[in-house]
Amino acid sequence: MEEAMVVEVEAVKASHLPRSQHFPRATCYPLLRSHLPDTRGATTHHGVESDWTHPRVSNAALAMGRCLPLLLVSALLFGWAVGLQVFTFQENGVATESSVAVYEGEVSLSRKVYSLTFCMRFKIFFLQQRGTIFFLQETAKERFWMLRGEVWVDKVRVTISHTWHFMPLDIQLWAFRWYHLCFTYNHTSFLIQTFLDGKVVQHAYYDVGRPVFGDYIGVGNGQAITESYSGVITQVNVWDKVLSDEEILSIAHCKADPQGNFVSWEAGWTLYNATAEDVPLARLCHEEQERIYFWFPDTTDAEAQYVCEALGTHLPIVTSLEETLYLYELVKTMWPDSDHCPVYYWSSLNDKEEEDVWVHSYNTSLIDTTSFWAPNEPNGGRYENCVAINYFGTIDDDCAWKRCALCTFTEPQRFSFLGTCEPELRNVYFVAYQEEYGGLLFKSYGAYHIEKRNGTWVYFDTVKDQDIATMEPFDPDFPMGRRWWRLEREVCGQEKPGQRLMLLTPCLSHHFTCDDGTCILHHHRCDLKYDCRDRSDEMECELISFPQDYHQHLPPRVPGEENSKLPVTIKFTIKSIDVQTVKMSMKLSYELEMIWFDNRLNYFNLKANDSLNNPRLDAMMKLWSPLVKLLNTDTIDQPLLAEDANTVVKRLAESLGRDEGAAAEVDIYSGKENPLSVSRKYSTVYACQFDLTLYPFDSQHCDIHLQIVSGQVSFLDVHPNSSVKYLGSDVLNEYQISELRVLLEEGYESGETRVRIPMTRLYGNSILTIYIPSLILMIISYLTLFFRTAIFDVRVMVALTALLVLATLFAQASSSLPQTSYFKMVDIWLLFCVGITFLVIIFHILIDNRLFSHDNQTKVQAFNEPFRMKLGAMKPAAPRQGRRRWAPLSISVEQLELLAKASTLLLIIAFIVGYLVYIMT
Repeated sequence: MEEAMVVEVEAVKASHLPRSQHFPRATCYPLLRSHLPDTRGATTHHGVESDWTHPRVSNAALAMGRCLPLLLVSALLFGWAVGLQVFTFQENGVATESSVAVYEGEVSLSRKVYSLTFCMRFKIFFLQQRGTIFFLQETAKERFWMLRGEVWVDKVRVTISHTWHFMPLDIQLWAFRWYHLCFTYNHTSFLIQTFLDGKVVQHAYYDVGRPVFGDYIGVGNGQAITESYSGVITQVNVWDKVLSDEEILSIAHCKADPQGNFVSWEAGWTLYNATAEDVPLARLCHEEQERIYFWFPDTTDAEAQYVCEALGTHLPIVTSLEETLYLYELVKTMWPDSDHCPVYYWSSLNDKEEEDVWVHSYNTSLIDTTSFWAPNEPNGGRYENCVAINYFGTIDDDCAWKRCALCTFTEPQRFSFLGTCEPELRNVYFVAYQEEYGGLLFKSYGAYHIEKRNGTWVYFDTVKDQDIATMEPFDPDFPMGRRWWRLEREVCGQEKPGQRLMLLTPCLSHHFTCDDGTCILHHHRCDLKYDCRDRSDEMECELISFPQDYHQHLPPRVPGEENSKLPVTIKFTIKSIDVQTVKMSMKLSYELEMIWFDNRLNYFNLKANDSLNNPRLDAMMKLWSPLVKLLNTDTIDQPLLAEDANTVVKRLAESLGRDEGAAAEVDIYSGKENPLSVSRKYSTVYACQFDLTLYPFDSQHCDIHLQIVSGQVSFLDVHPNSSVKYLGSDVLNEYQISELRVLLEEGYESGETRVRIPMTRLYGNSILTIYIPSLILMIISYLTLFFRTAIFDVRVMVALTALLVLATLFAQASSSLPQTSYFKMVDIWLLFCVGITFLVIIFHILIDNRLFSHDNQTKVQAFNEPFRMKLGAMKPAAPRQGRRRWAPLSISVEQLELLAKASTLLLIIAFIVGYLVYIMT
């Protein structure tokens, strides 16, 4: 008896769900409904019944004595006749114009509202073209749109004095969930705000310009059958002022229930073809989630795992004997005329990968430690790797046996039927029902159903009473997952008869559905690793959608703009630089990347990580790409697209939406907002024009001179955001690399640009190998002027040796540089050193000749003669006859030497100072 009471209490808690969702055969449920304000036809807001009564009241009265304890418990749980009036319209989803609640409170044409707040709480079951929750009209002049609130799946609309304002929602509305919706309008600031569950989700500015007034108010319907409402409504209130955000939040969270001063929910309503019940305020915000059970007999473990996971849940796990017994009693209560799924139910555990390590089939990383095992279990060893539940607890079992599958839900799942191109979301979203033991029925929010008819799954239109498609035979025989359907009428422009792939999935919008109906995160699709158990996530990973009129040889252009040019962003990534000064060239190892937008293309499922947005090779080779002309190389034309090119699509903008014709969760991205990037590595030798006048104290630059073209006529321009980046060392053998830049000048042709690589020569080596040795040699030659005058041969020999070394150094330096028609600074230096040395030699000759021109010149002995001289014995030599002598000069040898020394030193200093000044300026 206690177990039966438990089942009956749960049935009461589930009474707000569709009747196919909770326990339809719980014995005390009709009795409880009969004691709540449950009316059909015209009733007052006080719940007094008219001529219509609940069909099960008489049976409930007979069971009053047996169910009285349950009534007392329910009164304690929910409050007896205490709570908010909650109206239910069109619970079965059949549209009618006569289902409405009419306002009984005071309403007058003389009362005009300028600023207002308009709130309601609702739960939708089904949707016609739109669901009208509330309307205010002026009947005499047929002004039906004075104030109205309407809902769709993805948007709401408020009408204020015949001005219509759509408000898109950030979330999509689910059936069988409570929502609180408010609109506010401030007639001084013209601000219209939309609040969903207490938070501002949209706003707009509009001057309505006239007040709101009327004489007729209703909820649950509009003026047409397509505007009727299917669901639950409560707390409809209108104020003639703008409530604060805090007040609206308090109402949405059920912390307050203020009544409107223009329309008050408690003022009274007359119901037509609707029902009413009292619900505690707190229950609207903290609704208990009742479990929903679907039963499927005679399934293998694989089928059971599939059907529950494809329905958006998992097989059960029991942690106590009480839970096991509860499941057995539950099926007896729900389906008393069935075989009750006797003996065994499948569980989600298995030890297929490692013996005696029981993991969840949907996540093998979750090791089970909580299951309640039956006595002496598990005992099947490697022959029984699946888990079932019997009357005594959990046991291991043979996976091939036919057992019962029990799928448990905490709320109705929302299924999406993809690949149908349905423009209205209400016909895309479905809810699963089990109206017969082992069966399934899917009802859309709108007009479509998916049901099994004569052994075949049929997708049909209930409004037009027309089959749309039938499912091809498939094992297991369920429609969840990616299936082939045979068309009975046109779908997505595809004529009948024909086959079309469509997908019925419980996965949320940020998930991807595998072929078997299971869900993975959407960004795991096509990420180069398997995430689906059937590995379907790495199939059909097409990235680019080509239109039928796409031509590879034509560049993207704006239609109708004849002079428009496609901007192409060029990015150079230079990895190494090798400058050959003698050859006047520069060898670069670099990566050239070009980025452009192709407005003809669409892309699918772009990832935030651009490296995963690579099209396949065959698709890449179909793309248009610029032709690169390298103008200062031997190989001018370079194609950008090749097998070794890296092509990616950069995701810069959000998706345009889902591809409604695809049997998968396919996000579409526009080529207008998301660019293509093609990069390729090159190793190229570029010709340079160096000016070596200041060598080795010069600064040079070498350009990458290129032009991007498309065919014979270029419709391309280089984008100003083009850039260059150097990854190598700034210090080369000869040069210091400065900041690289991209040059875009007015004189360039269309698509032409230069990448300039500035370089400053490192002159340290030249100082060590040229300047310091040559300076030392020049100083040595100058120092010969300080040798004794009598040793002429020594002075000349040293100077001549220095001159020869300088000449050799000059020749070596010249051979390591390009041949130029102009003098370089190093040439001038070496020539000066040679010239100074030559000048010193001339001074030596002049000094020596001056010595010979003296009448009393002392004879100079040869080096091999012994030197004999006596003091006082020296006499003036007689002049030799017949030898011509220089005429006596007015300057002495000492003066000549001093002149040579001074003039040479001054010349050296003046030259060095001038040399330094020149190269520094």
